[in-house]
Amino acid sequence: MRLCFAIWAGTILATLLVAAPASADSCSQWRNTCISSGPAADGDKNLKKCTAAADECRVQCKKGQKVFVGPFNGQHHPVTSCN
Repeated sequence: MRLCFAIWAGTILATLLVAAPASADSCSQWRNTCISSGPAADGDKNLKKCTAAADECRVQCKKGQKVFVGPFNGQHHPVTSCN
């Protein structure tokens, strides 16, 4: 019974660790994350889309809206720094 619970608890913990979202503190860091997670075949296109998203992030961040919006999925990722 205890072994079963330990396996169950370990599985839940491992799932939470793997499922944790990537975190970045700045628009530039999210740009790099965006480039590396975009469609593999579109390297140059990824660079352009992610750079544009980071530029928009900086503009909005300076206005107080501290969020990076992913160009591929539209997800909002909070940032703490506008650089």
